[in-house]
Parts: sequence; structure tokens; C-alpha cells
Amino acid sequence: MKVFRISFLGYFLVLCLIFQVKAQPNIRSIYRNIREMAFSIIGRSINEPRLLQRADSQHRIQKRMPSNVEFPCRQSNNDQNLFKSVKNSRMLPWSEVRSKTRPTSVHALRPGDIDVVGAMGDSLTAANGAGASNVFQVFIENRGVSWSIGGQNTWREYCTLPNILKEFNPKLIGYSLADGLGHQSVTQFNAAEIGAMSRDLPHMARELVRRMKNDPRVDINNDWKLITIMIGANDFCVDVCYQRNPMKAVDNHVQELRTALRTLRDNLPRTLVNVVPGPNVETIKRFSNKPPVCQILHLVNCPCFMGEAHRHMWPMMRDIIKKWQQVDATIDQAPEFNTKEDFAVVVQPFDLDIKFPTDKNGNTDYSYLSTDCFHFSQKGYAIAANALWNNMMEPVGNKSMNWKDIYDTVLCPTIDHPYIYTRNNSFTSINNQIYKNNNNNERRYLENNLVKRNIYG
Repeated sequence: MKVFRISFLGYFLVLCLIFQVKAQPNIRSIYRNIREMAFSIIGRSINEPRLLQRADSQHRIQKRMPSNVEFPCRQSNNDQNLFKSVKNSRMLPWSEVRSKTRPTSVHALRPGDIDVVGAMGDSLTAANGAGASNVFQVFIENRGVSWSIGGQNTWREYCTLPNILKEFNPKLIGYSLADGLGHQSVTQFNAAEIGAMSRDLPHMARELVRRMKNDPRVDINNDWKLITIMIGANDFCVDVCYQRNPMKAVDNHVQELRTALRTLRDNLPRTLVNVVPGPNVETIKRFSNKPPVCQILHLVNCPCFMGEAHRHMWPMMRDIIKKWQQVDATIDQAPEFNTKEDFAVVVQPFDLDIKFPTDKNGNTDYSYLSTDCFHFSQKGYAIAANALWNNMMEPVGNKSMNWKDIYDTVLCPTIDHPYIYTRNNSFTSINNQIYKNNNNNERRYLENNLVKRNIYG
């Protein structure tokens, strides 16, 4: 018990450093040195085989795909039974997954046309805890296996969006290479920072632009860029409930997200932006058979939803999350982001109605979570990556809002629709007749579960 108390105290003190010290410019360099020292002491959990093996023994790492199995979207007829793919559609020939000449329209963008990837977000985008086998390793940023921006190894070992895109374009750049901190070179175009909130989006957008413009590998005017944004967990967990006017957080988020998107639009030609709605952190309250250490750590990670002192605010917090998600889910409708032929924002809503994996007894499967039961394990980040990719292959208005096990379903570009879906090409696609159906899952969910707000005039 004494060891546990010391461990918990250490965990709490480091969290205090993350959320308080990093905001002080005069001691930022000291803060970075402390974090680098912590990396050395705790160990880089994905990079070091010994530590990775421990996480694997806890079933927190995805199973490696055998080398004799082809990537789903280029598989031969003999491999068709290994993956579920697009129903009633013809898979695009592999020779056509990249355009013969670079497209000038974002609405004619094929997966192989993506040259550069980037990301903005918080510790979920930094992939904290992906390779953790103890609570201290949650502080390790396993950016190389981040669901939206990690490119360590290949899709066989780690399912990430860049590892999928690398199959379509092996010359892809910008993805994080390994465990590392936000200011280190291995991070590349992952501008996410642990503890980040919506108010940090404008800064992260400027930082991402700076990195891309200063990188000689990037042809800023001609390369096609894909940037993924997800933010909100820290706002919901450790910030909003302490504000004098909590409901104002949604209006602030509208302006902060808009400002960030304007920065990307005005400085990065040929850019497609994925916006993943902020996650509903109340999900952690519904975890069953929660380990005692996680019950305590949730009080630290998410006091707004787990602390009894804020119980009276929970109904209002639920309303804030709904409104926040509505902002994210409709940002692509803003006229100002639909005027350029080489820029588009697409909402990828796979996390809006997540059903968390369960074990054979119907209890929460904690192998998909890191050791703090808040962040994901590598296996958990992998199913998020798979779901994000599938959303990109689904038309706007008919996108999935849940996830499945890793590679259970892998959607692919087809002869009928070889492009990444945007609002414009979804409504003109011959495959999008289902959007007109009143039984449409995505549209019905948005109408029934999210608060309607006229935020764009």
C-alpha cells in the first residue's frame, strides 16, 4: 500500500507539471529537460523491445499480420476472404490508386495522391500510454504509433492512418517516426501536445504551418496534405467545470476551431482536413469491473466527470459535450471553408457513438486501454485508425459512427468512386444514393442526439 501511495503521488505531481508548468515561458526549457529525463528513466515503451514485450504480454499490442497476407486494398482474389471490403463495389486497380497527374481539386483526391500528413490534438494524438505496462509509462508519448499521424514500422505491426497511406504512396512524409516529445525531430508534423485544449488549436495550426514551410522535403504549393484534428478531452475533463461560465466553452471552441482552420486554409495550398469530433469522456464512467488503480487515476485525469464535487454539474457537462460535438460535426458546412477548390474540411464521426469493446463475459476489455484506463493501448489506437480510414472511404452523410476490431473491415477506393470522400463529391457520387434514404444512420444520429445550433448563419 505504501508503494502504491508513492506511485500515485508521483503520478499526480507529474500531472501538475504537465498542466501548470508548461504554460510558463520562462521555465519551458526546464520543463522540456524534465520530460526528457523522465523519458530516459521510464523508458521508451514502444521503441525498447523489452518494454514492448511487457505490453504485448498484457495483450495491449495488436497481433502482427503475417507477411504472406497482402494489404487489403491490393489483395488477390485468393485473399478476399480475409477482409471485409466495400459491398457491391469493384475494388480500384492498384495501378490507379494514385492519379497519373496531380489533381488540382481536393474533390478528385485519391489515397495515393496524399504526399504529406500532419495532425493536431492532445495526448490522444500524441498516443500517450500506447505501449504502457505500468502507470508511469502513460507519460511516454508513443507518437510513432499514433492512430492519426504515427508511421512507425508498417500496417502489419501497427495500424495507423499513415501506415495505411504508405501502402498507397511509399513516399509519404510527415508522420511521427518513434516515441518522442513534441519538440523533437522524430515527431515531424505531429503538432499535438499533452494537456492541450481547444484554446491551443490556433497555436498548433501556426506551428504546423511553420514546420511544413521550413521542411525542404515539402513542396508547399504542389504537394497534397492531409491534416487530422481532434480536441476536447482535456476541456471536458479538467477545464470546463472550473470556469465561471462553463457554457461559454462551446462558443469559444467555435472561434478557436475556425481560427485554426483559417490558418491552414490561408497558408497551406492543396490541403484536406479531417475533423474528428471531441470524444465523449463520460464513456469512462460506464466501464465495468474497473481496476482500483483506475478508479483513483480517473479522479486525477477527469475530475469534472469523476469527482463527486462536480456531480451537480454533470447534466450541464453532458449538454456542453453534445453542443461541442455539434460544432465539430457541422464545421464542414461553414461557407468560408467551401470556397477554394484545393481546400476542404471533412468531418469523420466514427467516435460519436462508440461502443467500447467487451470481453467474453460482457465486461469492458481493458486490453484496448492503457494502464490508466483513460488513454488507449496500441491496440485501442489501432482500431481508431482503422475507423478513421473507413470514414474517409465513406460518403458524407453515411459515415460509420462506431468502430470494429482491427482489420475486421477495411474499406477501399473503388472503380465507381476512387476518391477520398468530401462533401462535394459525396453528393454527386453514384454510390451516394443511400444519403437520400431516411434510414441514413449518420444523419439520423445527428438529428436525434446532438443539439441543433445555427452557428454559421
